Amino acid sequence: MKKAKKMPIGMKDLYFATLLEDTAGKVASYAAPKLLAGAVSAKLNPNGSITPFFSDDGPSAVVTSQGLTELELGIDALEKAVAAEIFGWRIDKNGVLIEGDSANQPYIALGWRSETTDGGYKYVWLYKGKIQPPGEEYQTKGESVEIKSGSLNASFIKRDSDGEKKITVHSNDEDLKPGVIVDWFTKVYEPDQTIPAPAPPPSK
Repeated sequence: MKKAKKMPIGMKDLYFATLLEDTAGKVASYAAPKLLAGAVSAKLNPNGSITPFFSDDGPSAVVTSQGLTELELGIDALEKAVAAEIFGWRIDKNGVLIEGDSANQPYIALGWRSETTDGGYKYVWLYKGKIQPPGEEYQTKGESVEIKSGSLNASFIKRDSDGEKKITVHSNDEDLKPGVIVDWFTKVYEPDQTIPAPAPPPSK
């Protein structure tokens, strides 16, 4: 029986988690995930490169490298407390958001899920990045009202702890272990560090 295609048709449950520790040789740690905003769209650009190597008058090898992962994120609107946390800003005692410089901006993880054409969901976490404070656009009301949604740009890099940058899993994957996606948005998923045993050599 032919398997159903897992093509994305939606996006929801957009969460962030502040990165607390990321040191080489140690396990990274995060604060509990919080809802970032209502998800509208996401466009990921891995910015990788492919470099061919030539010898004997022809290409003999291809070298690939990973670059900075850039994310264009469409949202409905940021709550004041969320903006203060992800941009390193503060809220004063009178409830006013003080938009300072970026010196205190933390690294965050960003996660969401996307419904797919086979009836399941693809789950995503980007492990370490920062979101650029958004531009703003305002317009007076006319005969018809135009709702202005938000747009954010973010950049993600590899973690110092293990070199990981992004993880994904699909709810309909046949090898998905029970319970993996149950806590996907209550804590940032950490990969299993067990190294699989090598496959036995083929029998003669």
